[in-house]
Parts: sequence; structure tokens; C-alpha cells
Amino acid sequence: MIKKIFSALLLATSLVACTDDYTDWSAPQSNPQQDAVSFGNGSVAAVGLIDFANLAEGQTDVQVCNITAPTASDEAYNPVYALTIGDTNIDMDNSGKVKVADLKSYIEGAFGKAPEERTLSAKVSMWEDNNKAAIKLTSGEFQIKAKLDAPEISQHYYLIGQPSEWSPTCVTIPFNHSGANVYDDPIFTVTFPTTSVNDNGEIWFAVVDDKTVASGEWSDVLGAREGNGANLVGEKGFIARRSELTDNGSFLIKPGDAKMVKMTLNMMDGTYLIETLNFGEYVGVIGNHNGWGADEPISSPNFDGQYKGFVYLNGGFKIRQNASWADSDTWGGSGTEGCLAQPGSDIFAEEGYYMVEANLSANTYKLTPITTIGVIGDATAGGWDNDTPLEYNIEKKCWEGDVTFTDGTFKFRANQGWDINWGGDKGNLSMGGDNIPVTAGTYYVELYPYCPGKAYCTLTAK
Repeated sequence: MIKKIFSALLLATSLVACTDDYTDWSAPQSNPQQDAVSFGNGSVAAVGLIDFANLAEGQTDVQVCNITAPTASDEAYNPVYALTIGDTNIDMDNSGKVKVADLKSYIEGAFGKAPEERTLSAKVSMWEDNNKAAIKLTSGEFQIKAKLDAPEISQHYYLIGQPSEWSPTCVTIPFNHSGANVYDDPIFTVTFPTTSVNDNGEIWFAVVDDKTVASGEWSDVLGAREGNGANLVGEKGFIARRSELTDNGSFLIKPGDAKMVKMTLNMMDGTYLIETLNFGEYVGVIGNHNGWGADEPISSPNFDGQYKGFVYLNGGFKIRQNASWADSDTWGGSGTEGCLAQPGSDIFAEEGYYMVEANLSANTYKLTPITTIGVIGDATAGGWDNDTPLEYNIEKKCWEGDVTFTDGTFKFRANQGWDINWGGDKGNLSMGGDNIPVTAGTYYVELYPYCPGKAYCTLTAK
């Protein structure tokens, strides 16, 4: 609607430029800002706090200000109003109401979704057109205070109970999170082994957050709305603090043969999902690159079906578990790039070294070419800025080379970037691991990236 008025105004302005019929009433007001600001010979007054939590169910419009309309002309003008916040215009009726969705969208875009009181510096703009002349009138600036309706979301969540200990302040098993603003990404996940089952084959647990850890109160512990031990498995349920529940609402899982349990929290809608995971730690990549012989491992440290490893590929390949060609143990291409099917067709890769990722739960895969692997660190000639390159030995399936070190530390990285790097214990390297200490000397270096749990390097003094 506003865009149409703008177009009409451009035309109208060009027509009246020589007739003095255009009046610009947008000059700033000289009077100090008050509860009601001037709007020509009318006024605009802010309303109280707009709390989205207090809006009626299904309410589509919300009052943002009260308008005493100015007298624009004796002619028959048809006014169009907008709430102007910075460079943004939001459609508004002549009573000072805007669409709830429009105001919410602006606040989320400017500040995020957190339920905090926000202050918006706004003006009311009015356009009038009688097909002969156009008038724009802008009010003085006023303040809108608004607060979105959203749950309080903690920065951190932790699992307590049999997998760790029954304490509202226990933080030994944290949920994973992307690190983004928790209102943009309210998803938290944790995967834990089933080794903590009691004599009845059960695992009992609960969830705590920063508030619980700070208070130490059992009433702040999070549990299932379905009731103690009555939580859902394999489908979404609702989570709440024990102070809101009729009993403690602890979660119960009977994992059976499953090796891992995964719990997912969506704290924006207050739901949980508990799943048992039956994937093994390793699956194999087999194909033309190894003559369809021995499987080369890629691993899933969390037993969650998400596998990763490093393999030299050359043509068709498949993924399988238990070295079995049974349809249920074999994954190949689905006909859509990046998607797996069972048993599927051969997946094709140009000859080269790759990071292979396979999500057997979601039936997806990804191949990331590894064109270089180098040594980098304060113990190397290039410091932390330049790699000392290694060469790939296709027979030994390792990256190798002579490297001269000074006393200090180093790491390995791929593609001259930090997205893929290795460090930590030389005998059990981890992706993203700590710097590796080394004493001065020249070494024959061998790196065997393989996969998490099997990666290692050797340094042989020369």
C-alpha cells in the first residue's frame, strides 16, 4: 500500500512543483519532546508498554500510539498513515494501530526474539493526495516500548541423574548448542551412552539450566509434563520446571540393546525428544579405490549415525557396516546428489583425497576435497601463518614429509584453513585438538588422518 502511495506522490509532486500546491510539513519541531508530540495542528501520544504476552489470542492489530489527526486542507484528501521507525515504514490505520505481525517482525529483525523490553524511536507519517496535490506530514519523535512474548531460554543446559549425578548444580554433561543467539537457535542436544542402566535396565535422568545451577533448588529442575517416568520416547513431549508439575517429572528410558541415547530440547516451544541410537561406532568405505577389498573406516564417536573420516577415492564407492553386503547394511547413491539409499547405486567421486561425511539417520552424505595438508605452528618455519606442506603417499595412506622444528608447538591442517585441523595426543589425534608440543630437530613426519578414534601421527628424528 505504502509503495503505491510513494509512486503516486512522485507523480503528484512533479505536477504541482510550479503551482505551490505541495506542502511539506515534515520540518523538525522546535518544541522539546513531551508525552504528546506535535503532528501539524494535531498530536501523537505514545501508549504504555506493549507486552505481546498480554495480547488476546488471535489478536491481529495492536495500538502503538494515539493520534489526534491534523487538519490538512479544506479539500477532500484521503490520508494514508504509516509508523516510521528509522528507514522502515509499517502500515498503520488512522487510529494508531498496526498489524501485530508487522511490529513483531520489525522487533525481531532489529533486536532478536528475546523477551526483553525494547524502546523504539518512532514517528507517524501521513500521506494525502486529492489527485491535484500531495501532502506529506511527519510527526515529532516519540518512544514505543514493546516486549515480545517468548520463553526465558538459558544459555546452557545440563543432564543430571544416573548418567552423571543427582544434583541440581551438576554440570558434568552439558547439552550441545550451535553458539548462536539462543532465540535464533533454541535447539540443544546431548548424546550419552547407555552404560548407566540400573538393575532393572532403566536410566533415570533430568535436566537443569543456568537458573537451576545458580539457585540449587530442586523446584527449578526441568522434567516431563507427562509425569514421573511417563515421558515419551521417539516423539515430542513437553518440558517444564518441577515447580509446575504435580510430581518430579524425571525422565525414564529403557534402552535395551541401544548403545546411545539422544535428547533434543527445543526451548522456544518447550518440547523434548528422546531417541535410542543403534548405530555402531564405525562403518566402512569400500570401492574402486581399494579394489572393493578391505573397508576403510569412518567413525561416529557419539554412536548417532553421523560418520566422518578421510579416504582417498577414485571412482565408485559405497558405505557398509559389519563388512556386510546385506541390503540393510549397505548404503549407496539414491540418484540425487548428496542423498543415500539402501542398498543404492555406486556413488562416484573424482580421484582425490576427501573428507567423507555420512549421516545414516538422515540418509545424506558429503564429500569435501582435501587438496593440501600441512604442518603449522610456532615450532615451524612459517609460524602460525604459513603451512609446511606434506605429500600424500597413496601406498601408505598417509601424508608425509621432512619437517624442521624449533622448540614449540604445532598442528596439522587441511586446505590451508582451520575448518579441518588435528591436534592433541600424537597417538590419538582429534579434530580441533590442542597444540602438539615438539622439541627442536628435523623429523620425518607421517600423518594418518583416517577418522576420529583412529587418527595418529609419528615423528621420526633424522
